[in-house]
Amino acid sequence: MPVEVIMPKVEMDMATGTIAAWHVDEGQVIEKGEPLFDIETDKATMEVESPASGILHFISAKSGDIVEIGKCIGWLFEEGEIVENPGIDASCDDQAEASFDERPEVDLVEKTSAHRPRGEESTAPIRATPLARRIARSKGIDLSIISGTGPRGRITRSDVENYQPVLQVSSSSNTPVSGSVSLKSQLDDLGVEYETVPTDRMRQTIASRLTASKSSVPHFYLEMDCKLDPLLEFRQLINASLHEIGGPKVSINDMLVRACAQALKTVPEANASWAGDEIIRYKDANISVAVSIEGGLITPVVRQAQCKSLNRIAEEIADLADRARSGKLKTHEYQGGSFSISNLGMFGVKSFGAIINPPESMILAVGKAERRFIEDDEGKPVGATMLSVTLSCDHRVVDGALGAKWLSEFKRFVESPVLLSMDLE
Repeated sequence: MPVEVIMPKVEMDMATGTIAAWHVDEGQVIEKGEPLFDIETDKATMEVESPASGILHFISAKSGDIVEIGKCIGWLFEEGEIVENPGIDASCDDQAEASFDERPEVDLVEKTSAHRPRGEESTAPIRATPLARRIARSKGIDLSIISGTGPRGRITRSDVENYQPVLQVSSSSNTPVSGSVSLKSQLDDLGVEYETVPTDRMRQTIASRLTASKSSVPHFYLEMDCKLDPLLEFRQLINASLHEIGGPKVSINDMLVRACAQALKTVPEANASWAGDEIIRYKDANISVAVSIEGGLITPVVRQAQCKSLNRIAEEIADLADRARSGKLKTHEYQGGSFSISNLGMFGVKSFGAIINPPESMILAVGKAERRFIEDDEGKPVGATMLSVTLSCDHRVVDGALGAKWLSEFKRFVESPVLLSMDLE
């Protein structure tokens, strides 16, 4: 009997996927396990293998289409089997993420002239889920002023719950008042020139995840300066040795990743996540490294960094960063981190406070290394290369004293870099 091809769930928080390309055309033969099509998520492009051997028929989603998780997008027939359409709209209920209230049927709500600025009338339908409509009705929110992030622009529950009214500027007063007129309408009324830039899935995901983190995770920040000269000297020695054997060049960031891992090993209670009624403590230092890519950023994970040498970490980060920028990372390569590091020093940023990447509980923000005058042991001014770092902590898991203890250990490894080459027990 025919085997359906469904849109799989390849990320934990994934509700839809975009068909990037088909590797097999309608009517072509494919073997089980061979590449069937590519999915473009908000972070990477992933290859999906064929669930069975057969001939592909009834493809219902083309390249560029956004498809809900669990939805059938084609069928595989055995050779000689009668080809009849089994039902393109079928879906696998056990793999579909949508709940009863978020099921994929499109709910249409008519726009009226009361919802449009300047009395403009339209009967264009608004795509929204039944649950989103009920929540909007209970909160008195006009669905016509909300931008949907679901399939084909459909408004979802999260769109309604995350909606924040835009402040409306009164022409007769400098005092802003709450209103439901869109920002574009306000700018039009004021004669302000502007252009709009559509947001892609990555930018929408970054916005929703970081908004949720900042609003739900109790952040606090600890700042510290580290003397970087010993690490710079140690790096020169390491790279000279690696150059002789054709090894990779170790960067400052590679060494800081190792320092983070060693600090987590010596302060294991800080290597943890909040899980509601319990705290999860990780056995390994899985360091998420922020990498800037086109349209946003991604955090590939260096797993078990406390067990890896500096040159191994350098090789791994270089490989992960290259594949991140080309959209070739696999799901497990950018999920499951226990700690994050974000370095903006190369852009001249002196210091900054980063937003925690849940479910992690800490993220280290690294600024620019710069020459300063500091006091030596005798109180005399001496020149030194100093590095400013800021640790963001989730207060539910990491108290101030614990965060300070971890940061002090990090500083110790940076200022005594020979420890970075040791396997500490």
